[in-house]
Amino acid sequence: MAIQENDNQYQSMKMLFYLGIIFSLPIIFTNSYYMDDNLRAIYGYTWSKSGRLFSTVLMNVLDLHVRDILDLAPLGQILGILALAYAGLVLTRRLTGGTSPDRLTLCLCGLPLLVQPFMLENLSYKFDALPMLLAQACATLAVSTPIDWTKRQGIAYRALLVFAVMAFYQPALNTFMALSLIVFLCDCQRGQYALAWKTFGQSLLGAAIAAVIYHFAVTPYFVRGPYEAPHAVSATLHGLSISSVMQNLAQGLPLLKSLFVHGGGILLIGWYILGTVAAALTIRTCMRHRSRASIAAAFLIACMPVLIPGTLSGIMLLLSAPVYEPRTLMSFSACVIFSNLFFCRFKTWRWVGLAPVLYFYVLSYTYGNALREDTRFQAAQIEQVASALDLQGFSRGDNLFIYGNEERSPIVQNAISVFPLMGRLLPRQGLHEDDIFGYTMLNNDGIVSRNHTEADWMQARQLLQPQNIVLHTEKLTLYRRAHTFCLLLANSSPSH
Repeated sequence: MAIQENDNQYQSMKMLFYLGIIFSLPIIFTNSYYMDDNLRAIYGYTWSKSGRLFSTVLMNVLDLHVRDILDLAPLGQILGILALAYAGLVLTRRLTGGTSPDRLTLCLCGLPLLVQPFMLENLSYKFDALPMLLAQACATLAVSTPIDWTKRQGIAYRALLVFAVMAFYQPALNTFMALSLIVFLCDCQRGQYALAWKTFGQSLLGAAIAAVIYHFAVTPYFVRGPYEAPHAVSATLHGLSISSVMQNLAQGLPLLKSLFVHGGGILLIGWYILGTVAAALTIRTCMRHRSRASIAAAFLIACMPVLIPGTLSGIMLLLSAPVYEPRTLMSFSACVIFSNLFFCRFKTWRWVGLAPVLYFYVLSYTYGNALREDTRFQAAQIEQVASALDLQGFSRGDNLFIYGNEERSPIVQNAISVFPLMGRLLPRQGLHEDDIFGYTMLNNDGIVSRNHTEADWMQARQLLQPQNIVLHTEKLTLYRRAHTFCLLLANSSPSH
């Protein structure tokens, strides 16, 4: 019996792994460097300044380097998907009460940990993909502890895994919070109110312990740098207010709204309403039980349709200057699982519940094609600029100032018009004012220049005179004086 059970689990995990690989194939086949990847590939820099210590250690161990890291893609994506396949299996077993779930239930409860639109950006990073996926897996495993563990074991296990989440990739903490609510809901659906509160309490306490340790042992020493300092630091008690939290929340809404368009929006909203119906039926059961634990559970469950989407912002609501990108909305997986609980409850309709997952596969392959075209088109522009600079005598160490934005491919523009989310998933234009990614991509073509101060920009603006033009085309205008070059892209102005 035990051998058969292990074989069933192995087959289930293998299915989730294969489905995750199929979802990721468009990105794996594109095999392109995605924003930060360019800098990591050239300089080999790690994540130590952003407090992601486990990410640094893991990637150094994989390529046997002490400091720099190397490009191992798609090994990182594959290992991360394997970890999420295991986490998905464990989570599904926990949500279904420890039974061996069938494959359809696994697709409804375990597969969305990876197969959801916002995870496409996480998968796109060659270097960051593995730490991000491991953070998602740790967040999932932290809420999926066996129900027969002691209180001390449960709290310690959660604290350890939540600390790992923050040391891999902090936004995955939002997944932990959202899945804690879903585990609570599923326990209440089975009438296990004492277990629900016990598990939920251990999750809160374990997370608090991990947060305190991380705050005092990691943040003061490993969160620093020109980017991390303003964006990864929590607001002070003096600066934190309801208005600041609401302002941070409002920044994430456009990103979420970019997904809810056309028929896809109707599909996803309709499914979420069905999940809310399943929660409402659980509330009715709780109220009929009439115990203190069940009535308190009913009130918490009544808040879940709002609380679970609220975790999309999660810890970012407390930051002084949060950055909202698709990769930060990892807990959207929990929103999908919440919606699918309706179909887990009414098993006759379960096949219908796969519609959003199939839609996400469509998005993945559309995104993969757009990413490939965007990479090709962007590389052509970078090569054109590099060639122009070479012809005008640019040499290593000369100063280069870029004004304006590069063009978008017409094919990519069409994809964005149909799926607005693509505009947020695709890497931002490389040639963009003084953006570091454009300089890094030019570095790949032998054009090495960077590190400009505001005074440098003020001085460079003086070069933008007709007598300093050395090249003018439909795409760009190049100004030069001695060893300083100013590149003015078409339809741009020197606004700096």
